[in-house]
Amino acid sequence: MARNEKNGLWSGLLPTAAILFGLLAVWGGTVLASTYVVYIPMDSTIYRELDELNGLGYLDTYMDEIRPIARVEGARLTLEAAQNLNESGKHDPLAEKLIATLRLQLKEEIGWLENNAEDKQPTMIHPLERAEVQYIYSAGPKRYWETGPSADLPGGPGGINAKEATPLLPNNDGLPTGAGSNEIVRASGWAGLGGFLTGDAEGAVSGPFTRSLAGENRLNLLDGEIVASLGNFALSFGQEEQWWGVGYFGAMPISTNIPPLPAIRLSTIHPTYLPWIFRYLGPFRFQVFFSQLSYQPEPYVSRPWFDGEIFSFKPLPYLEFGIFHQIDFGGRYNDNYTTAGFLLRAFGIPGVHPAGADSHSRAGLWVKFYLPFLRNAELYQGILAEDKLLGFLPFVRVSYQGGFYIPRLTEDGLTDLRFEYIILQSAYSVYGSGLALVYQDTLIGYPLGPNASEIDFQVGRWFNLQYKTDVDLFWTTQAPGYGDHQFYSLEYYPYGFAAEYSGGLAIDLWRMAEAIPGLGGTLGTLRIRAAFEYARNLNFAQGATSVRGLLLLSGSFRPMYDSFAWR
Repeated sequence: MARNEKNGLWSGLLPTAAILFGLLAVWGGTVLASTYVVYIPMDSTIYRELDELNGLGYLDTYMDEIRPIARVEGARLTLEAAQNLNESGKHDPLAEKLIATLRLQLKEEIGWLENNAEDKQPTMIHPLERAEVQYIYSAGPKRYWETGPSADLPGGPGGINAKEATPLLPNNDGLPTGAGSNEIVRASGWAGLGGFLTGDAEGAVSGPFTRSLAGENRLNLLDGEIVASLGNFALSFGQEEQWWGVGYFGAMPISTNIPPLPAIRLSTIHPTYLPWIFRYLGPFRFQVFFSQLSYQPEPYVSRPWFDGEIFSFKPLPYLEFGIFHQIDFGGRYNDNYTTAGFLLRAFGIPGVHPAGADSHSRAGLWVKFYLPFLRNAELYQGILAEDKLLGFLPFVRVSYQGGFYIPRLTEDGLTDLRFEYIILQSAYSVYGSGLALVYQDTLIGYPLGPNASEIDFQVGRWFNLQYKTDVDLFWTTQAPGYGDHQFYSLEYYPYGFAAEYSGGLAIDLWRMAEAIPGLGGTLGTLRIRAAFEYARNLNFAQGATSVRGLLLLSGSFRPMYDSFAWR
């Protein structure tokens, strides 16, 4: 599918969004509690710095299973960490450095909170929030999943057609790259109107400088959205990054492995409490969205609807849990339902779906334990189940993801250890009737694909309280035969039967944001990634061996100036 087809996705969402934002604009003058919601890009070092503070034990209400978060929420967490560090009475050089760095990056929003002005902001514009330059050298073949047409096999094995954007660099917003050298430039900015309405955008130019990639656009809009805040709720419309789940190397429900998805979303800005006895569930966050997926190859369904909900709770300082649900349905050749049928499917209510009106739902939950007595260790486990025919919370075709993280492998917190595993069921994201969870030719969830497993073992170490190096050893397997085996047929399966095995090493170096000399206080960050992988039977080609490699050099820049305001 050519990427220019994605512009058609807006047609189904725009009328609904226009009505919602029109009502908010009329009501905006009466909104007493509102602020500017600008989401932090998922590749920002702010998330890494917050993760480190959370691991060190200085954050009480950081629930990172729903991302991105707003800059003003990042500012609140920074102040929470500073208060907890002060109350602990400890001298913790790494935590002090992290908090100081976050204060620089979130200076304006921290000022709002410290001056009790979060909800009293004038109209303003911040034309350049951040710019980023990446160089990527990629070597070796890409993984791809291609089951071919299966419309005559209802619920049949086929229905997934996708490929990697860049080998060994998942979760990069699906930015397309080719073999050899690639250059990427990203830039973002935002503006706020009336104290409650925000518009922000991030664009990217990507791909090899010397040639174009067939079927790919060199210029891509990443984030581009309008956000209205109403109290502690943010209603947004546009393209926005999304990450749901507990995984570190990838997430099962939805991740930044895909290009940002156009959708209408409703989210909490800061953690809050439910009323009545449900208050005992502790701080909680949620997000709901309604979207539309991209075209699928004929004769698949084109542009099915896609929506979901996620809720995260922290009832105890050492316990966190959450649930989520997603469903995709409808689209061309699959819309044999009434308005009531549309609503039943959109809310995932069980029912008998006649031919030409199929739906595909999946749901799951996770739990995370914090163990302060064991070097602040975190132990987490998540499951994701996909339905066969119907049901709101199906418990068939289950995939698993879990692991542990020890932030203070050494007592000073400068060395950490992480182990993570994932087992993806053969039907993970796969479904007949054109309802596979794929967007813009890219897997929506975990980047490894169905009928696969992965183990990661990573050690990290800080140097000079400024640089951190992570060394990751990984092993993956992937078997042919994904899909529903009762409909399995060689006629619709293009591969041989050799299982794929691979192992490799990835080294990541990143630097906290700091002022660049001679640039008026401009903050700069640095990221370097080098990765190598050896694979047997890649893409199930029996007897074939493949060597894949990656080199990433990335630097971002944030000018240090206050937003231009009109009072």
